[in-house]
Amino acid sequence: MSDKDSSIITKYVSVDGNKPLSKVVSMFKEKTREILVFEENDVFLGYLTKRYVTHQSKIQPDAKVSSLIKQVPTVQKDSAPDVIARAILSEKIFSVPVVENGKVIGVIRDIDLLRDSEDIFGSKKVKEAMTKQPIVVTSDTSVAKFIATCRTNNISRTPVVNESNELVGIMSPHDTTDLILSKSPKKLDMLSTAVKELMTQEVVTCTENDFLIETLVKLDSADHKALIVVDKENHPVGIITTTDLLETVSMPPETEGYYFRVLGDVDDSDMEPVIDMGVEVVKKYADIIGTSGQLFIHAKAIPKRKFRGEILYQVRVRISTNKGKTYVSRSDGYGVFGALAVALDRIEREIVSERELEIQRGQTGSERYILEEIEEL
Repeated sequence: MSDKDSSIITKYVSVDGNKPLSKVVSMFKEKTREILVFEENDVFLGYLTKRYVTHQSKIQPDAKVSSLIKQVPTVQKDSAPDVIARAILSEKIFSVPVVENGKVIGVIRDIDLLRDSEDIFGSKKVKEAMTKQPIVVTSDTSVAKFIATCRTNNISRTPVVNESNELVGIMSPHDTTDLILSKSPKKLDMLSTAVKELMTQEVVTCTENDFLIETLVKLDSADHKALIVVDKENHPVGIITTTDLLETVSMPPETEGYYFRVLGDVDDSDMEPVIDMGVEVVKKYADIIGTSGQLFIHAKAIPKRKFRGEILYQVRVRISTNKGKTYVSRSDGYGVFGALAVALDRIEREIVSERELEIQRGQTGSERYILEEIEEL
């Protein structure tokens, strides 16, 4: 980012790290999802994020803000767009602090970075970047079950559907922040409340044939940083988020072939073999999916859950290619390699099924052509 682009650096909301959490939660309103935490002498400590607060199972409302901060990377005023995008993606944050002369001078929001980089998207369509077959919940699902679904699948929002699988809302753990921190004796009753009582009913949607560049304005106005992709019957068929678009921006401009990126809880010693597993898949199917693109692997460890010494991992794999194909898979398993193997296997199955369908369509077309030729004779 050059100095002429510094207009995308915006103001931020901040708080003293010694304040009790209960006094700060009210600051999470409207579009405020992250609060910068400082101590004396304006020393930057980290972020207090709405996402982090809502994903905690046990929180004391009187706990100090500094006890719940999230360490985040910072960028310079002249950092390149791909560097900024990778900083945001690395910690699943919505903005990144900009530092100059050792002081935080502002933040760059994900949506502002995307707008500043819109030329990258060209004529690409939503179907080339969306996650297909999103996890959904019904409007009668309890809040407790909804929260468990999000934690189990490591997701930040879900479409809400009725009994006919029609989209009626969108729900995020962020919508339950006040409930999670509540001291009310009725908290357990509130957890049994149906999500339809808390969900956002006015959902921002798009279709799979919309251009990505058109989604940027919609994403900025969407409460949950996501657009639900619907078909003609208003059934959710996909979801597209700022993360999906940031992954495109994060690829270094000089990259040739595939760009590989591993995020999350992967040890340095495991990094190379994890990447090798992804390389094997894209090389194996290069003639079908394309010879260049991106492969992102997000891994989250759940240390409290173990089996025979192996920690449970939740893995998300996303492959987008120069042929306009996108494959997304989630899985969990004990040990990062086991979880990743399952996710990659699912993508391989999808690629093979897609190829078989294309062959069948080609054969059907050829047979139709032959029949037409015979009829003319």
